Amino acid sequence: MEINTIVLVVFLFLILILLVRVISLQTQLNELKRDVERLENGSGRTTHSPLSYNDSAANVSLTPPAQADLTELDKELQELAKQGKKIIAIKKAREARNLSLKDAKDYVESLERL
Repeated sequence: MEINTIVLVVFLFLILILLVRVISLQTQLNELKRDVERLENGSGRTTHSPLSYNDSAANVSLTPPAQADLTELDKELQELAKQGKKIIAIKKAREARNLSLKDAKDYVESLERL
């Protein structure tokens, strides 16, 4: 075999490897596109742009009710905060009321002051 033939075979082999790699990357890209579309269409979860993060919590009242009107969740959050487990209380408030971290912290602190 001549050197030119060997170089050509190696070159074709490299092209084949690169082609397989490009196809693999294209497949991964298509899967990611489908995932993004599914998230944008709201399949179970809503996406938030950085500018509208708190929009989902806009309908939630951040001021706690009077002591007599506290829900079971509010009483539990209040008790956790008084026990010094404020982080756990904030986490529960975020999950239960769909609040941002800051809003949940403010809410738990206002419950703690009651």
